[in-house]
Amino acid sequence: MCLECLTCSCFRPRYKRLVDNIFPQYPQEGLVKSNMEKLIFYSLSSPEKLDRIGDYLYLRARRDITRSSRIGFVVIAMEAMDQLLRACHAQALNLYVESFLKMIQRLLESSEADLQILATQSFVIF
Repeated sequence: MCLECLTCSCFRPRYKRLVDNIFPQYPQEGLVKSNMEKLIFYSLSSPEKLDRIGDYLYLRARRDITRSSRIGFVVIAMEAMDQLLRACHAQALNLYVESFLKMIQRLLESSEADLQILATQSFVIF
């Protein structure tokens, strides 16, 4: 454990660290698959955390939508949400779906045509 500062990632909840780790440094690299597998395993092991994972993914993506230079990260967040939706078949999925649908709505309200298409494709898969 790091004692140098209180903003260090070791003091953040595990689900936030796992979500942060699926994002690469540059969006062109795509979703970090090994870390996505860890996030899926964590969400299957702790389905009660699925709503928090969904909320955090939504917050990250919402922030990136407002910054037009970070659209690639929005695509990565949506890909992660799609994979979690396919992988998790639990009662807690009902709480996750709320974040998923809020994300779809936010993408559809966006002025970027690519994001609207992405939202439509994800909703059809849902």
